Amino acid sequence: MAFLEKYKAVEVERAPGQDALERAKRKMIAAIKQQIENAKNPGQLNGRGKPIRDWSFRDDAGNLYTHIRFGTRPIEFSTGKAFPIASPEDLIPFYKEVIQAIESGELDDIVDRARTIGARGHGRRHGGHRGGHKGRGGRSRE
Repeated sequence: MAFLEKYKAVEVERAPGQDALERAKRKMIAAIKQQIENAKNPGQLNGRGKPIRDWSFRDDAGNLYTHIRFGTRPIEFSTGKAFPIASPEDLIPFYKEVIQAIESGELDDIVDRARTIGARGHGRRHGGHRGGHKGRGGRSRE
């Protein structure tokens, strides 16, 4: 039996994909919600069964700070990467306010910039220089 006799192709309109910025915002909100759950009950596991990494930390003086991350990288804001937090009880309200700011669009430019850092084909992770991968094939392309 021939392939085209067995299977019939049809015309189907594919639903358009979600906007990249909206997808990034949804991803960030999900990660922040994980931080909220981890603040309520430390030692939570992510979807892969690994412990959720806490974004908050203390400096040498004992001051509490937190990052807002996109993936594994802390997001750079105009004033820095870390936000001072008065006490551990203030982490959850802080994270909830970040979610509100993301949903309202206040952080769209920052989220969009964070989304493009480390994108495929850019940066040192993928070579970062022209001329291919050195050490491959026995010759360099210089």
